[in-house]
Amino acid sequence: MHDGMDEITDKRRHLQAEHMQVWLQYAPKPPERGNNAYDAFISYRSSDRAWAMALYDALRLAGWEPFLDQYDLVPGANLETSLTDNLQASSSGVILWSSRTKDSEWCKRERQAMTTLKDSRRNSPHPFNYVFAKLDAEPLPLFAQADLYLDFAENPEGPRGVNLLKLMCGMRGVSLAPEAVIMAQKIDQDAQQMLIAIRGAVEAGNSARLQEIGTSAEPGILATPGPVMAAAQGLISLKEYENALAVLHYAEAYFPKSIRVKQLQGLALRRLKRYQQAIDVLSELKAAGHQDPETMGILAAAWDGLYQESGKILHLRKSRELYRTAFQGDPKDYYTGINAAAKSLFLGELPEAKRLATEVLPLVKAASNGEDFWAGCTLGEVYLLQHDIDSAATQYQKIIDKHAARIGDLASTRQQAVRICDALQLSKEEKEKILSPFDLLE
Repeated sequence: MHDGMDEITDKRRHLQAEHMQVWLQYAPKPPERGNNAYDAFISYRSSDRAWAMALYDALRLAGWEPFLDQYDLVPGANLETSLTDNLQASSSGVILWSSRTKDSEWCKRERQAMTTLKDSRRNSPHPFNYVFAKLDAEPLPLFAQADLYLDFAENPEGPRGVNLLKLMCGMRGVSLAPEAVIMAQKIDQDAQQMLIAIRGAVEAGNSARLQEIGTSAEPGILATPGPVMAAAQGLISLKEYENALAVLHYAEAYFPKSIRVKQLQGLALRRLKRYQQAIDVLSELKAAGHQDPETMGILAAAWDGLYQESGKILHLRKSRELYRTAFQGDPKDYYTGINAAAKSLFLGELPEAKRLATEVLPLVKAASNGEDFWAGCTLGEVYLLQHDIDSAATQYQKIIDKHAARIGDLASTRQQAVRICDALQLSKEEKEKILSPFDLLE
């Protein structure tokens, strides 16, 4: 049986490789690098990290060697100096811009550095080009509005299709061939259909369909990492953790340096209560310098799981410090902030828990309508930590009304609510009020 499965897997991968070649033949080749170490420098703010990582994977699929600090910075190096050196060692650049990261001063510095490089290499055999990638409806700052940009507002999961090819052409300083447009439009359509199918399967609770899509050989799945990651994440949200790991096994073969694959593996393993395995996967990322809030957060959650299993307070402290360190590094990341608050409560540090919850509140207050699942859950948790029982119960009810299919994520949210209620020593009536919205899921 095992040999038969290996043979099927090999055949599927061979077929997928053929499909990828059809797509990649239209991708512009990277610019002449000369003595440079990288083909493209990806400039982004932490809130757009997931999109930046998807771009990194897509460029590598096309044979480019991009620079992304998640992968390429040496742990302990001076951040500013390393980024400057690696920009100078790149043949092109892309600046990601969105409403989540509309930091004009940062953008002005990045654009000025790239403009300087472009001017200094204008007569060089290895010129430097840069492009803006606009990720949503947020207008570019005034000083950048005359620059070349591509609009990816319809691609929140990551770059693909026509605009991905145009982005590479902009960095390469070449025109996009007409036949490439035709092929890329087809890829766009295929990928969009796949994403619609994935959202529909999640809504319907159809895990078999998600696994079928996630291991498909269709070009729409293979063009960029977005669809296959969405399928894996959908399976996780439906509590289909083993199936999610199977999809991620396929993804790892085609996106071998994808940090998102490892993150989702860690998440699925943690949900399976295989805490040490999750810690091993994520600690390897952290040791390689990938200390972003997502990696640190999932790793911290695995340490908390190990604490719940072993009762060792040292594991809980490890979890809290990972969350708190990540939040200090990115004060806009509400996920690590709210978990640092909860773990502080569990450690008996109520003033620190309330302080952190207060810092998180303005980050999620706009999620009161329940449309944004995780921000909405976080808002409920903030209210609970602040002992605002009525507001917490109302918020949890809104989330469940709008996202009832996400049983895995809601089970995790309920478990956290139970722990906070117990740590706050709420009365029986207060605890029942908080948890009653979750009764509908049983």
